[in-house]
Amino acid sequence: MAAPTDAAFNSTTGELNVDRAAYLSKHDLVYNRPTTNPLHGLTVGNGRTGAMAWQNNGLTMQVSGVDTSQQTAFGAGLLNLSTSPALESGYSTYQQRLSLYDGTLTTKYDANRTVTVMGAPNSEVMGVHVEDSRSGVSAVTLDLSLWDTSQLGNSGDVPDLNTWKTVATYADSTGAGLSRGQTDAQNFGYTLAASVEGTPYTARVVDGRTVRLTITPSSSYTIWFTASSRLNAPSHDSVAQAKRALAAAKSRGYSATLSDFRTWWHDFWGKSFVQYSGLSGDADYLENVYYLSTYMIAAGGYGTNPFHFINGVFRATGDQTKWSNAYWYWNQRDVYNSFLASNHADLLAGFNRLYSRNAAALKAYTRTRYNVDGLWVPETMGWDGNARGTVNSDYTKNIWSTGTEAAYNMYLQYAYTNDSAYLRDTVYPFMRDVVKFYAAKLSVDSAGKYYVATSNAHETYWNVPNAITDLAAVRTLFPLAIRTSQSLGVDADLRPQWQRIVDNLIAYPSTADVYLPHTPPLAQTRNGENVASEIIWPYDRTGIGFPDQQKAVNTFNARPFPYDNVWANDAVQAARLGLGDQAYQGMKTMLRKYQTYPNGMTDNTNGVFEYLGVHLTALNESLLQSYNDKIRVFPAPPTDSSFVGRFTLLAKGGFTVSSEREAGEVKYIGIKSQYGNSTRVVNPWGTQLRVRRVSDGAIVLTTSAAEFDLATTSGAVYVVERTAKPLSSYTPVRLTGSANQSEKSLSGTSSTLGMAQAPNPMVNNTQLTYDSNWHATSGRGYGDYNDDTHHSTTVNAVAQYTFTGTGVAYLSERNGDMGPVDVYLDGTLQATVDLRVTGARQVQQTVWQRTGLTRGTHTIRIVNRSTSVGMVDALRITP
Repeated sequence: MAAPTDAAFNSTTGELNVDRAAYLSKHDLVYNRPTTNPLHGLTVGNGRTGAMAWQNNGLTMQVSGVDTSQQTAFGAGLLNLSTSPALESGYSTYQQRLSLYDGTLTTKYDANRTVTVMGAPNSEVMGVHVEDSRSGVSAVTLDLSLWDTSQLGNSGDVPDLNTWKTVATYADSTGAGLSRGQTDAQNFGYTLAASVEGTPYTARVVDGRTVRLTITPSSSYTIWFTASSRLNAPSHDSVAQAKRALAAAKSRGYSATLSDFRTWWHDFWGKSFVQYSGLSGDADYLENVYYLSTYMIAAGGYGTNPFHFINGVFRATGDQTKWSNAYWYWNQRDVYNSFLASNHADLLAGFNRLYSRNAAALKAYTRTRYNVDGLWVPETMGWDGNARGTVNSDYTKNIWSTGTEAAYNMYLQYAYTNDSAYLRDTVYPFMRDVVKFYAAKLSVDSAGKYYVATSNAHETYWNVPNAITDLAAVRTLFPLAIRTSQSLGVDADLRPQWQRIVDNLIAYPSTADVYLPHTPPLAQTRNGENVASEIIWPYDRTGIGFPDQQKAVNTFNARPFPYDNVWANDAVQAARLGLGDQAYQGMKTMLRKYQTYPNGMTDNTNGVFEYLGVHLTALNESLLQSYNDKIRVFPAPPTDSSFVGRFTLLAKGGFTVSSEREAGEVKYIGIKSQYGNSTRVVNPWGTQLRVRRVSDGAIVLTTSAAEFDLATTSGAVYVVERTAKPLSSYTPVRLTGSANQSEKSLSGTSSTLGMAQAPNPMVNNTQLTYDSNWHATSGRGYGDYNDDTHHSTTVNAVAQYTFTGTGVAYLSERNGDMGPVDVYLDGTLQATVDLRVTGARQVQQTVWQRTGLTRGTHTIRIVNRSTSVGMVDALRITP
């Protein structure tokens, strides 16, 4: 790796010089023992179809497809590959590796069994390739099955639930499959099917929701499977499409398809690069989550419909899910908004298309609901633009600002890609109609000031005047619409009204020190959103260098719900304000609270993928900001001198920006202009610098200014360097890495990635089972394990946990307000422990333990004895 005297910038390519295969390998997710818990399954996908894999009588996976059902509400089914003797029998070494760079999931049992899960890019087909050189394998079976659908609930807001309860099957010479939703009026529905390459097989229907391939044992064969959607199939015939897709995969063959798949992922990773490391390894963990999160979202992010914030293509809970009747914009933006900076505009484009393709339906509904010639976007919107989830909810029915967020994201897609046709044909018409909606809905007072009489300040404050989100929406979108209409030469008659509104819009509600979510007095709180902080991000109305930066910082520091839910974007806003340590700690806090599974996922049922997307945006914004048309490198790094940051990211205007910071020093800024636009650059040193054009070595600018304008030529590379310490004074280096081999952990938390051969002995309090009389507290700041506890003041309140091992220790705080608890093991009372202590509070105290148990399954039960505080911090298990 590099050092303070090295630099990794490649002046020829205009990006960092990275051995990506080696570098990303250190972020591979590795299980060194099998997981039998479906919720801990590893995730592999090809952009449209995904599978979550665990060990249960062989390899078991739940398969999902982005476009198989409305909002991906329903899973596609289960795949199980089993052999006799079992794949998982008689081995001495085991490793399952999710290779991010290649996009593959590979399981190795000793040296004689390897199972690789991969996919065919730009399709709904994936494959399971088996290399099994054991002698004596007598049977191989592949089952596709569905759980019981008879009690299915309408979480997807589908027109006819019966077609989703009805399962059809087939088995013939081409393979076997099962189908649902075959008469869905909205053309959703799918066929989950499989076939085999490389060895003979027979197919049969086992029962009404199971089909089976009986495979002739072979040392090498490939099972191809697909969740073919009716939505994307010719004539909406998913059975015929499944058979075609499987035949095409078999014709292409495993080796060629694997090569295609790897190339697809290699090209994906080649678009950008991030290093965020140091701080005793904790920053490295955040970097690991960055790459894993990027993989998971991209692995399901290329469908006709967006990667749903809670369903995605990765889950192991059958059809069980929440919030699947619509796409919540608040949650979806978390998943997608990082991908412009990471140079994957095609991912954000899929999200934006959900709204642009429904513009006509939204405009028609706006006329019906509001009698306005404009465009209102429902906060919770179905795949077809329906507002049922919004207008039937007091939380969302009066939110106006979603239209601006959708229009602004479309504009940003243009601003990063320079796609003038997209601006003209899609962005501006949508933007114009959202502006027309606001122009019609704003009120005017006697002084000629425009204001909002009543709307929702998002979900948290209902029917309030002057929601800050609406005022920020107007201040964000109206000037863009004016400028764009001028550049396109259209709607000159509308501009005077728009400009009049901009010039006469009332000020944000505020005190002398902080912004407020709406005009006082504060309404009843209905949700946990930090509404006033929205002007920082995503509305981009304030930040570093703005006149009101301190007021924005005060607002952020006074926010009522810090890190209060799985979608909390506090760390992004901290970065926007230049609060590097708070951004860093905020990312750690979100992982500590919500990253509860070793596959990177969460047990929080309010969402699954939002916190991973927030993490991506927060880290990007800590390294590079360009939202206000200024390139600012390392705007919010941790102040710890051990921090090392490097990146190649995309800036607004189409500039590939690279930089490195080490030992507190920014080494240089590399800028490659994609489109020949001009930009403004912030001087990171405060000393004299020069701008050197790489192609001919010409110095195009020398300045000591705090900011400077840079005119560029398309395709040209520029280096911004200190005159006294140019890039040439650093030794060139290539960034590389070594493959990860085990579990990773985030210090002071229960968050881990991967699994070691032996289980983590620490069990956080959140993993116990509690009756209703216990209460969780987090962010305590006392030094508890994972900074959280469960407590009760109810007599006979029960907490319990079942474990496998030879010993267990019970950890708790001790304090003056605490009392006795009974500890039972396997139903027998072991001790009454008094948690009360005089003097200072004590944390992570081992208050009871037992060793020397017969290795096996045991249950510890903790019962509160009094109305004083009983507490559980953690357990420590002896294997």
